Amino acid sequence: MKSILKSATNGKRVLILGYGREGKSTLKLLRASCPETDLTVADLNSEIILQNPELNITDIKVISGPGYLEHIHHYDLVIKSPGISLHHAGIQFDPSKISSQTDLFLQAYGSQTVGITGTKGKSTTSSLLYHIFKGYTSNCLLAGNIGIPLFDLVPHITPETRIVCELSSHQLEYISRGPHVAILLNLFQEHLDHYASFYHYQLAKMQIGLKQEKNDAFIFHAADMNIAELLQANKPQSRLFPLHNTEFSKNGVGISGSHIILRYADNERILLPSEPETRLPGPHNLLNIMAASAAASLMNIPAQSIAEGVATFSPLEHRIEFVGVYRNKYYYNDSISTIPEATMAAITTLHKVNTLILGGFDRGIDYSALIQFLADKKDIRLVFTGPAGMRMKKMLDTLSPENATHEMADSFDQAVNIASQLTPEGGICLLSPAASSYDSFKNFEERGRRFKELVSNKSF
Repeated sequence: MKSILKSATNGKRVLILGYGREGKSTLKLLRASCPETDLTVADLNSEIILQNPELNITDIKVISGPGYLEHIHHYDLVIKSPGISLHHAGIQFDPSKISSQTDLFLQAYGSQTVGITGTKGKSTTSSLLYHIFKGYTSNCLLAGNIGIPLFDLVPHITPETRIVCELSSHQLEYISRGPHVAILLNLFQEHLDHYASFYHYQLAKMQIGLKQEKNDAFIFHAADMNIAELLQANKPQSRLFPLHNTEFSKNGVGISGSHIILRYADNERILLPSEPETRLPGPHNLLNIMAASAAASLMNIPAQSIAEGVATFSPLEHRIEFVGVYRNKYYYNDSISTIPEATMAAITTLHKVNTLILGGFDRGIDYSALIQFLADKKDIRLVFTGPAGMRMKKMLDTLSPENATHEMADSFDQAVNIASQLTPEGGICLLSPAASSYDSFKNFEERGRRFKELVSNKSF
């Protein structure tokens, strides 16, 4: 890693753009590896110097406040934090000068890394793969979009370390080297407030495969039409492994008789039984399991360890999470579902949902498929909240005016209260909002925990 950083920064004016968790990690490693580098830190927060004593060093320049992006073109290398959208900043910049932790990390360790992205499912798949690795060897690491900066791993990496990286579109947008094994689970409308268009968001995700080398492996969902369209014009040079939930021919991952197999160049490996022992419910999770298992096999994990890892992995919080039975009603927290497709998958997985809480911050995504899906589910009572909920309710009222089983709440807490009262004894109440949480909460985790707190502590 040190040689990569020295090569990238040698003789250059370097800007660390954004000083959150990742920016701090970047500064720490750069000062340790390249102390002679001309460094500047830029952040929107006007008080970063007061709040971060380590910036009170004479050889570090700091730009802060609303105009922090105005001088980006003065630097030879910009190491950008994922949350900053240069598209919406309205500034001129040279994309060839933009880098990131992800870019530099993959340049150093891409050959021993599995990278996982997708609009939904990447945290579950990343955590499952890491769980499989950990059951076989202690020499493995997990980081990335899951909450751990990649540079924090550097002191713990040896040439034999297997690395799992959960990667967002923001982290992938400016990479120059892809991971040895890349997984692209799906592409749905998301982060439309960050990109010029849905296509630009998809293309950012696709960099995970487009920047791979010839002997790398690219695993992707074969039935995802957005991925299929992208691949027509943007084909990786790496080995392609389409992911199927059915019998299949040629190369890929899918069902063969009573097994899930990986096939390439007429060679086949059995990964799992076609109905594996697992605590992850639903057909969408079966695809996550297949992707993680294929990646594990490509990273030389034996089939027995893969099966044991899949069987013992516990679902993550906020992902069709069973909260408990309260007042003889069953509650599920699926706060992670911020897009329509995830909500429809949750309803399908649970089979019999009686009451559904929908809505939140409105990012302008297309809800027409979800509204048609819900209009056909006459037995589900719907409770809407937030601007996105208001738009969904208006669409449903127009499509199905005779349906009187949906209500609009003034707040999230009221929505939970109403939904709980509407849920019959023995029935299922599901939070699966199909919208971001930012109208009322810091993130989907905070929203999910508030839901769990309300249903467990209140007598509705």
